[in-house]
Amino acid sequence: MTPTPDHEALHALAARARADLAAMAYPAREWMPPPAHPTGARAHNVLVVGGGQSGVGVAHLLAREGVGGVSVIDAAAQGAEGPWRGYARMATLRTPKDLVGLDGGLPSLSVRAWYDAAFGPAAWDAIVRIPRLQWAAYLDWFRDTVGVAVRNGTALRKLVPDGEWIACDLAVDGRPVREYARRVVLAHGFENAGAWSMPEWASALPENRRAHSNGMVDFAALAGKRVAVLGHGASAFDNALAALRAGAARVDLCFRRAALPAINPHRWAEFGGYLRHYPDLPDATKWAMSRRFRLMDQPPTADGVNGCTAFANFAAHPGRGWTGAVAHADGVRIDTPKGALDADFLIFATGMRVDLALRPELTAIEADIARWADRFAADDPDPVLAAWPYLGPGFEFLPKPGRTAPWLARIHQFGFAAGLSHGAQCASVSGHRHALPRLVAGVTRGLFAEIAPGLPAALDAYDVREKLL
Repeated sequence: MTPTPDHEALHALAARARADLAAMAYPAREWMPPPAHPTGARAHNVLVVGGGQSGVGVAHLLAREGVGGVSVIDAAAQGAEGPWRGYARMATLRTPKDLVGLDGGLPSLSVRAWYDAAFGPAAWDAIVRIPRLQWAAYLDWFRDTVGVAVRNGTALRKLVPDGEWIACDLAVDGRPVREYARRVVLAHGFENAGAWSMPEWASALPENRRAHSNGMVDFAALAGKRVAVLGHGASAFDNALAALRAGAARVDLCFRRAALPAINPHRWAEFGGYLRHYPDLPDATKWAMSRRFRLMDQPPTADGVNGCTAFANFAAHPGRGWTGAVAHADGVRIDTPKGALDADFLIFATGMRVDLALRPELTAIEADIARWADRFAADDPDPVLAAWPYLGPGFEFLPKPGRTAPWLARIHQFGFAAGLSHGAQCASVSGHRHALPRLVAGVTRGLFAEIAPGLPAALDAYDVREKLL
């Protein structure tokens, strides 16, 4: 049963947090006021794409750095930003509860302070990880408290270089609109540098027979059905458990590995030296570590595994990846190395494919963007990692060798695919403490470089006199 939060205590905490922000505001002067575009079109210093935890965190820190003219957009309706009330189906976050970073160093903005106010310190002590929907509620409170406005129902369609600007083609409630930005931060989800992937043969299956684990699934319709899940990760078990709880007749979870991974390398990486200084490592070390992360993978959560195995109609099948499937009148027959498997509905928990060419918003620019294959010759080739973008120190895109595309530095990619350049957890909640300030510094560094030529004249023109006796 979900406890009811203490709204009066949360209002008091919000007031305290705003007072703390005011106390820490120096220097409070806005040094990048909202810009004007020659055409009169709406213009921004920074357009942040994505109103979830990362996008709101970026906008909040930019405001604290004195940058005005920041706009945050999200295609989803208010309250539906990010995965937390959508395809995320786990009971709790997968990271330890004592994470910090979104708060920008202010204890009154931390999730710990929010949880204490909402449910009491004893409730905090009783949990190991933060319940997913309570994390979503915290994000709503955080956004309202720090005053970040999100333009919902606004989707990015295309980015086009336009001199000193990036032209941003948007769809606002379905209506095409062109706006302009000096800088763009892409923070619109885990898959913002590619797409959720399924085996090529899966596209031939009827849509009413298949789904991706990170899409919308009508679990109620699976009551009494035979469900097969492909994958061994946390989302595979989360979706299997959702199907079981919805009354599926049977759930078979299949994966290629001989056994589930037992070691989570991401837990190893949760120390300050790695999180802060990974970007300083040589490319060869970054490549070697990212290869290890990818090949080691990470185990599913204990909650997901234990939840599934508590059902007698659940079975896990290690070493039984799928090689194909054919739909017929009575369901789907799946081909596996260990014989055929029959099901009524298939869920593919097969992750995502990093491929900038799959992103419609990047079609005008992706041919110029450097990938790791363009900048680093690996002794141990890996075509998956080779396709990841090779990012600069502020998460900015860089051009392929031999190409002139200085405008790429105006676009910052903050998502899963930044992990090879900036660390495996850079865009996750456990990495925000170090990654968000690094991203914001990259944005402000670029903006400051634009106004730097005019600084001597601005200083000469400064004539505010001190009040002396």
